[in-house]
Amino acid sequence: MEVEMERYDIAIIGTGPAGLEAAITARIRNKKIILFGNKNLSLKVEKAHTIQNYLGLPDIGGEELKAAYEAHLKAMDI
Repeated sequence: MEVEMERYDIAIIGTGPAGLEAAITARIRNKKIILFGNKNLSLKVEKAHTIQNYLGLPDIGGEELKAAYEAHLKAMDI
């Protein structure tokens, strides 16, 4: 019995900001990706009260940032 394995161009480990940015960039470049990480994205981001040093989004809460990540990923079909 032969098992056919799916192939990917890039495996991304982690669903924090860096991993998600890597996934978005790979998708823009038409790469087939597999993303390993927490299904609920980064718990550290979600639990943050206020994030003051995120470029372009001053004083954003963790839950708001998580929602923005999810919307972006959905729009990119990731």
